[in-house]
Amino acid sequence: MSLSNTHVNCPARHYSYIMRVDSLTHILPRYFVDNRDEMVRRDRTFAELFGTSPNAKIESCENLFYSMDAAEVDVAVVAGFGWTDSDAARRANDYLLESAANHPDRLVACCSVNPLWGDVALDEASRCIAAGAKGIGELHADTQGWSDNIGQELDDLMALLSEFNAVAIIHSSEPYGHTYPGKGGMTPDRLHQLASRYPANRFVFSHLGGGLPWFAMMPEIRSALHNVWYDTAAVPYLYQSNVYSATVAAVGADRVLFASDWPLIGHSRALRHIESDSNLSEADCHRVLGINAAEVLGLAIR
Repeated sequence: MSLSNTHVNCPARHYSYIMRVDSLTHILPRYFVDNRDEMVRRDRTFAELFGTSPNAKIESCENLFYSMDAAEVDVAVVAGFGWTDSDAARRANDYLLESAANHPDRLVACCSVNPLWGDVALDEASRCIAAGAKGIGELHADTQGWSDNIGQELDDLMALLSEFNAVAIIHSSEPYGHTYPGKGGMTPDRLHQLASRYPANRFVFSHLGGGLPWFAMMPEIRSALHNVWYDTAAVPYLYQSNVYSATVAAVGADRVLFASDWPLIGHSRALRHIESDSNLSEADCHRVLGINAAEVLGLAIR
């Protein structure tokens, strides 16, 4: 499926090729489907996301490709969740790494750990980066227990990520609006503190940073967020469609990354939502839909 050619500001692919990189999707191995109830008992983040909503989807690499191909998405970042159970993390990370290794032109792995695991987290993050992961995430500060406990363990993990120039994907929370499974409390004030504490790190704040871009119109806040990008994961679930051009106006077109949060939001729906923002220029579309993510992740720009 191509974007409709009715919006000349965000043109259809057959008029002007736009590389599409989905900066946040989630896949899990079959084990999590077969042992869903057990995982709800074992892992706090999994329980928050999948235990309270029996219809929450757990999808495979193969089904991700079906969705990508139908919407003409070139590359997807396959990311983890903010695991609290180390065995679950390793099992999920193995699947992400294997999937990306088997499909290097289509998938990029970002694995996940809990910073509070200390040396266990550092060892697992090092293993994943050595195996090709481009970053660590998502991290879910609330369920993982470090939102109000930023200390040496997180310092050590961020130092490791900085050493390898790997990104940290942080689940972000809106301070207002409707509640939903996994929303949490990692609101703009906390995200700002996080980015300020680790200026040498590169962050991707999911879900448009819970609204943090609007505060970036303050010069002192903008300068403190020089190391931050914002993805559009689940945005159709949260905002009206002119949020994309508003975010570009607030932080610049080079700071926004297209993401669906698949399978929560389908690729076609996510792309249609961006397309309906008629204030996005063609140049902005190129950046948001693919070029920015390629630059952040070190991918070849097509």
